[in-house]
Amino acid sequence: MNSFEKLLIDVFSNTDFLEKCYINGEVYDCIVTNIENGVTFSETGYVDEENFTLDIKLPLKSSIKVNDQVKFNDKLYKISNIVNDSAFKSIKIYLIALSKGIGA
Repeated sequence: MNSFEKLLIDVFSNTDFLEKCYINGEVYDCIVTNIENGVTFSETGYVDEENFTLDIKLPLKSSIKVNDQVKFNDKLYKISNIVNDSAFKSIKIYLIALSKGIGA
């Protein structure tokens, strides 16, 4: 086990860092980044600019993909991007407001 793997185990074992999110009916412990809020107006009207990331330790309970919905803090978002860490031990999912276009 390398240092990065030990770090992930330590971080995901510390409940002070963790929050819950729900993806495809499964609950995951996750680490959240700062949530950025903003509002813009486009030709189609009001657009919520809320976006942030969640880090989730692998393995996942089921597969996830871009545009899947995620429930976090009793609010629904959608996944705009998914990135594996360099050791393939966790993923970072980028979340955006549902009001954003398909595929972000």
